Amino acid sequence: MNPQTLEDLSTLNIEQYSLDRIVLLVAREKYPELKLEQYFERLDEFAKRAELHVKNVQGGRQIVEALNSYLFTDEGFRGNSSDYYNPSNSFFNDVLDRRMGIPLTLSVLYVEIGRRLGIPVSVVGFPGHALVRYEDGRETFFLDPFYGGKILTEEHCKTMLSEMYGDQLPFRSEYLRPATHREILTRMLSNLKIIYMSKKEFEMALNILNKMLLFNPLAADSIKERGMVHYQLECYSSALKDFESYLVREPTAPDRSFIEECIAELRPKVDQMH
Repeated sequence: MNPQTLEDLSTLNIEQYSLDRIVLLVAREKYPELKLEQYFERLDEFAKRAELHVKNVQGGRQIVEALNSYLFTDEGFRGNSSDYYNPSNSFFNDVLDRRMGIPLTLSVLYVEIGRRLGIPVSVVGFPGHALVRYEDGRETFFLDPFYGGKILTEEHCKTMLSEMYGDQLPFRSEYLRPATHREILTRMLSNLKIIYMSKKEFEMALNILNKMLLFNPLAADSIKERGMVHYQLECYSSALKDFESYLVREPTAPDRSFIEECIAELRPKVDQMH
């Protein structure tokens, strides 16, 4: 039986399930009544129409250019550069409905259409800007669905990394390998956590952090961040537990003294509650 929630998925081998199902389960965190089949059918329809553009095309770049023309010109999908941090850009149903997204969700869209058509594409978890990798055994190149499927070489990707990070993050070839489904899910949840924390929407941030910890229960930074959110929500007992757990996992943490101050402040509050 297919998982219906992220809780279901966390007990299973995530790599066995299609990427569209995984990202739509993330969307169910905001839209609990979301009908997955409706969006699978929407993707099937996009793929059927895309097939008319690519079916007689030969060569990897020509296939990609034909698919780009369909998705980004005919259907009007585009990167939402004017409202990049809108949570809707990270919920896949909203991306399909609004025809807008961020690099990660548009890369997932591209790969899911490609999967239905037998086009050998995969999501690449490139730092700061997800991409798509095309690899057919004869040629390998990359494309950027956020910018209309722009075709990139490895050299282009190196330049892009340098422009984003300068000397802080030297290029490594592993940045261009296909991402696992778990890595894609983790990145999607992390994006949402950052958005909700910055908007001070702490209830949603807490929900997302709890989901992140389902898949990586020993992630010390997530435990600490959940402690911070619990504190903001005045759930002092839970905050104390998270901060103590963080220091157990990270006894030499650089922010240890700050967390110890938080713990010292919280203990009397928690004691008063009992």
